[in-house]
Amino acid sequence: MGIFKKFALQFGKPEGMLGGIAGRLMASTNVEKNKWTISLLNIQSSDYVLEIGFGPGIATELVSKVIHDGHYVGIDYSDVMLRQARKRNKKALQEGKVTLKLEEVSNISPSDLKFDTVFSVNSIIFWEDPVNSLKRIRKVMKPKGLIALTVLPYMKGATEETSIKLGSDISQYLKQAGFSTIKTELKEMKPVAAICVLGVNQ
Repeated sequence: MGIFKKFALQFGKPEGMLGGIAGRLMASTNVEKNKWTISLLNIQSSDYVLEIGFGPGIATELVSKVIHDGHYVGIDYSDVMLRQARKRNKKALQEGKVTLKLEEVSNISPSDLKFDTVFSVNSIIFWEDPVNSLKRIRKVMKPKGLIALTVLPYMKGATEETSIKLGSDISQYLKQAGFSTIKTELKEMKPVAAICVLGVNQ
């Protein structure tokens, strides 16, 4: 997996007390990345939206304010993050606008519910088999549905070139999984630029 593997080693599955601290840290630092990613998707009030790796539920909160006739579903494999996201989005959960699940991306299976939009922020770096996971994701997307995968590299020595290389890898994964109209967006952030790769479900 090359640079992906190196990047993933800098992070871990949030667990226990330290995981809780990590979640609160993400909540304070991830707002800009999430807002940017969501802005690229042009989410509509009636859209069905899937987020993979919702973390402490920052994007969950942002999307729930946009959708009214649609629905947001988030999956994450950390029970610590699930608890934090549920607490942060208690009202939206009670209103039935949001569903949060403890689930691995590799376990996503076809269902009657199809999504207009799928996104993740700093999640794909954890996926053991990105191409097969993306193929599974396509099966729960509507035709012409849009996917956005954002990464901001935090590892020591990361530069804009690191972000660009990550974006290139993600683009290849999307192509191999059958997505089309793939494009890349770059945004200057700290400590380094973030990259978002978007694709359309054929």
